[in-house]
Amino acid sequence: MELSIVASLLLIAYAIFYIYIAQQLLKADFKYLLFYCILILPVYSVFLNIIYVGFKVPVLNQILQYSKEVLIFGGAIMILFGSQNHIKRQWKLGLLDKTLFLFTLIAIAYAILPVGEAAFINKIVYLKNVLLIPVFYLFGRNTKLTYADWNTGFKLFLGLTLVTTIVVVFEKMVGYHLHAFIDSALYHREMKDIDLKGVFGIGYTFEAQGGKPRYASLYANPLELSASMLLLVSYTIYQMVNSKNKTNKLIYFFFLVLGLLSLLFAYSRATFLAFFVMLVFVAFQLKYYRIILSTFVLASVFGLYFMFLASDELRYFVIDTITFQNSSSLTHVLDWLEAIDSMINNPFGIGLGTSGNVGGVESDLIVGGENQFLIYGVQMGFLGAFIYFLVLFLGIKHCFAYQRTLGSNEEKMVPFIAASVKFGLLLPLLTANVEAYLFISLVTWWMIGHGEDQYIDSKKHVQYSNPMSRLKLKSD
Repeated sequence: MELSIVASLLLIAYAIFYIYIAQQLLKADFKYLLFYCILILPVYSVFLNIIYVGFKVPVLNQILQYSKEVLIFGGAIMILFGSQNHIKRQWKLGLLDKTLFLFTLIAIAYAILPVGEAAFINKIVYLKNVLLIPVFYLFGRNTKLTYADWNTGFKLFLGLTLVTTIVVVFEKMVGYHLHAFIDSALYHREMKDIDLKGVFGIGYTFEAQGGKPRYASLYANPLELSASMLLLVSYTIYQMVNSKNKTNKLIYFFFLVLGLLSLLFAYSRATFLAFFVMLVFVAFQLKYYRIILSTFVLASVFGLYFMFLASDELRYFVIDTITFQNSSSLTHVLDWLEAIDSMINNPFGIGLGTSGNVGGVESDLIVGGENQFLIYGVQMGFLGAFIYFLVLFLGIKHCFAYQRTLGSNEEKMVPFIAASVKFGLLLPLLTANVEAYLFISLVTWWMIGHGEDQYIDSKKHVQYSNPMSRLKLKSD
């Protein structure tokens, strides 16, 4: 009964919010689509879960599930074909644009061609998930959002983080998962035909070795929660370094602490290590090397705690993780080996819908699945995996390079966060299907596109501000 009331209120609120966002998007005001993604994508899975358990109407869930695609792909269509002269429009493509376009063409080809055993409809569903990457990159390259737009979006994320942290702290205090309370097992069994297992009955991702609980708050799972906190960390550090107001610094530090709490309670080893690696990368981007000292001190504190104060259970858990002796680490290794073996035997891939854990993947055909690069490699071959890596590399490289231009701190904020988060996610990419984490994956691809647009503009500015370049242009 309680969930029915909550589901009704959430459905009404979502409908009102959705209509408003759609109206603004029809006016080509894309910042509202960004706000929608920041507020909805993190809680998207839990929202659908509550709606289903509250109403038990599968068709309603299916409508809600694809409502986001209507906005997202509708926005992409507006950019591509919304102008009157779209046929004569000239696209000025950079290296990153061309590389991502090639990756998209490869994915489309593997969906259309008769490659692999997956059903055609499943390939199309999987292709839809892959296409979200270039679509969000397209938003970044073409929507021209201002610093004020982005900052509003990040502040909305801070507000959401406050709520999710309260929830995760409450989960930790009572020792009970929100996902168990909203009957996640029922939702997955009846809507996704997935039988969740594990100590808590809501999936193995909610437990560590020995049955230790991992919490996800309002996110789909603990891994997605922890990965999303990398964005919070990079944004708050950037504002702390560049803000001259002590009160603002304290506020951002407060939210940084909230992010660290969520990171700890999510208990993700890969993201926890990625946090320290990202801090070093952040220091080099900002040329603020005291962050490296702070990182060393923080790592030393954790090291001393581990050596002298940690329980034997935690100590053995860390040692077994490093030596790949616990069940989780062994699972990663076995999946990696399975994926690599498949790529060696099938260097051109075995087709879409055969690896990973997103929509369109048939459980009976899954090969590997614990490494984003190998997931694409299994399906689209060595070429697909390499092109995906190249897209990531160029995106990080160009956003990092923009930090060395004469742009203002406001202009550099989004490229900084994009480079920081994508670099920080490199380690989780080795152990999980991170592109399935809708919020952190897609919003950062939007940022990469935004950063690439600024990077290309900065190169044009350098070219036209160079006297020799002007002489050459005149002579031409």
